[in-house]
Amino acid sequence: MLGWGLGARPPSPPPQGTQEEVGAMTVMPAPERPRIQVGTSVAAPPRRSHRWRWWVAAVLGLVLAGHVAGGWYFSGRIDSDVLAVTPGTMTPAFDDAQVVSLVGDRITLRRGADAAANFEAPASYGLSWAGGTGHAGPAVVNPDGTVTRPLDLVTGVAPKAGQGAAIERAYYFGDPAKALGLKTRTVTIAGAPAWYVPAARSSVRTVAIFVHGRNGTRMDGLRFVEAAHRAGLPALVISYRNDEGAPADPSGRLQYGVTEWRDLDAAVAWAQKQGLRRVVLAGQSMGGAVVAAFLEHSSRGSAVAAVFLDCPMLSLSQMVTNGASSALPGGLAVPGSVVWVAEQIAGVRYGVDWGAVDYLDDTSWLRVPTLVTHGTADPTVPVTTSEQLRDAKPKLVKLVEFPRALHAESWNFDMYRWDGAVVTFLRPLAR
Repeated sequence: MLGWGLGARPPSPPPQGTQEEVGAMTVMPAPERPRIQVGTSVAAPPRRSHRWRWWVAAVLGLVLAGHVAGGWYFSGRIDSDVLAVTPGTMTPAFDDAQVVSLVGDRITLRRGADAAANFEAPASYGLSWAGGTGHAGPAVVNPDGTVTRPLDLVTGVAPKAGQGAAIERAYYFGDPAKALGLKTRTVTIAGAPAWYVPAARSSVRTVAIFVHGRNGTRMDGLRFVEAAHRAGLPALVISYRNDEGAPADPSGRLQYGVTEWRDLDAAVAWAQKQGLRRVVLAGQSMGGAVVAAFLEHSSRGSAVAAVFLDCPMLSLSQMVTNGASSALPGGLAVPGSVVWVAEQIAGVRYGVDWGAVDYLDDTSWLRVPTLVTHGTADPTVPVTTSEQLRDAKPKLVKLVEFPRALHAESWNFDMYRWDGAVVTFLRPLAR
């Protein structure tokens, strides 16, 4: 019998429908196959459509393009809104408000072209106009959108209807001698002007050094000078690079402590040369970042006995994210993924080292008792920033929150409580 080995051909089947015997083998006919007529075709199985893949790719491409475009745009906003140098001046522009009327000691103001969020705030501010300055109390909002505030005339002549006015959270105008009646010496440190106010007792060897915030002025430190003097401490109010009258940073941008800490370092060195051995550092807003960077990098950190921070900017990324939460038309939030892309692009375009300006990811720089004040309605630096610092260093940090207070305006909303907290904190250090 033939096998099915290699090269063997299988036997041909017998005619269809018959049965015959071949030797001892019975061959059964194969089953009938379906007949296919000439000219007909068999339908191929349906092919799977891959059109959905193109839709997915198109959507992903649009999302990527949108993130790149949005990231590029908002990186520009980071530059203009956060990094740009626009130094404050001692002489304000009179464009925050327009005087409607002055009846007795009540002044009514209409919102000006450069009015800030504090125009209607129930807080106290400095008010200045061409020919005079004053102190304005909490606002009462009128039905027509104007506000009426009590006004104490401080210098010059009373304002007239139609005049422009400036609303200043600094409250005081001029140097400590003019504004507070305190003996003051103007000095130059690292090429930048500073005010030195000696203590009532010459034996005190601890000095309080104040660092103002982003694009601010030394006048922002006058309320702290007043508290420090009441506590018995001498005070030094410095300016730093990019301020009016100070050298510019080589980058041409604000660096949030990365370079500015060296100017504070020079101030501490100056104080030590005057025989002031110990230091209390005070930082407001971006000044808090400068203080943190100093404590992180300076070899003079051991001279610091205590720290005071007012609404400190301790994470640039958190501040940017907070600002983006209402940056779109209608107060809508920029998607978090777009903000992240914007930060990465800003890092490349403007040289921002986001890790270097985050002082909350590692708080080992803080090793001394610290008082922090912060407004709960701060729209610039969220109060959660200070809460994070307190939670990271609960044995060192005391946080005093001020309900409804705006950025750097805890004093304006409750000056007596703020002053009491600061004086109480500083008084034991006056030795």
